[in-house]
Formats: sequence, C-alpha cells, structure tokens
Amino acid sequence: MALLNNQLKRLNNWLENRVKTLEEELENSKTDLENLELLYKNSSFLFDSKACENCETLENKVHYLIKTVDKLSKGKSNFENVLAS
Repeated sequence: MALLNNQLKRLNNWLENRVKTLEEELENSKTDLENLELLYKNSSFLFDSKACENCETLENKVHYLIKTVDKLSKGKSNFENVLAS
C-alpha cells in the first residue's frame, strides 16, 4: 500500500508540474498572439496608406496600358484584313 501511495504522489507531483508548465506556455502563446495581431494591424495599415498614395498613378498606368493594348489589337486586326484581301 505504501508503494502505491508513493507512486501516486510522484505521479501527482509530475502532473502538477506539467499543468504549471502548460499554463505558462498558454500565457506565452497568448502574448505572442496579441503581439502578432498588433503587428498585422500595423503592417496592413501601412500597406493601405502606401497603396492609396500610389492609387492615382496606378490608375493612370492601367488606362495607358488598356489604350496601348487596344491600339495593338486593332492594328493586328487591320493587318490581317489587309493580308486577307
């Protein structure tokens, strides 16, 4: 009976230590998650503000590229019509 009690006490001590360790890991993980969330919020804010600064420039480039592609397709179409006739 004494042997069983000693084994149970050791197991209980081990389990208590394991619970403490897991609780500490949980608290550390919560802190890490909060830090990551703050970092994500700050980085996305910076990204959005930079994108807005360049938005007008990018829109102008898109319109220019659309016009250029349109001219090239019309030119190709006209060239194919000339070759066909």
